[in-house]
Amino acid sequence: MQVGGQGYQGGNGTGEGLGKGLGMQLANSQIITIDIIIGIGNICLLIILLYMYIGSYRDFKSKFTFGLLAFALLLLLQNLLFTGFLLTYQSFRGPGMGTPIFFLNIIEFFALSILIWVTWE
Repeated sequence: MQVGGQGYQGGNGTGEGLGKGLGMQLANSQIITIDIIIGIGNICLLIILLYMYIGSYRDFKSKFTFGLLAFALLLLLQNLLFTGFLLTYQSFRGPGMGTPIFFLNIIEFFALSILIWVTWE
């Protein structure tokens, strides 16, 4: 028995997935593809943030700036691993996983965008 295979629409088994009531049906694989794109966006934002933190650390050499640098580096590592797993391991794309991953990735994208904006100021 293949779960989440071709034609899988996500949701609760009734065929109603993401976008219920909007006339929009996305397959789990389509949502995972969007998740990968957002994950790559998060990686790019983290590289920008890391670059900014490296510059700040060179200027100030403070413990706080080092903490920000370490945090951004670890978050970058987490995003690289997670997006890599989405790209390479088919078993990592379980049925119904696209939507929760989408919301986590999009929230992180906006949070990183705000952090870059605040850091830039």
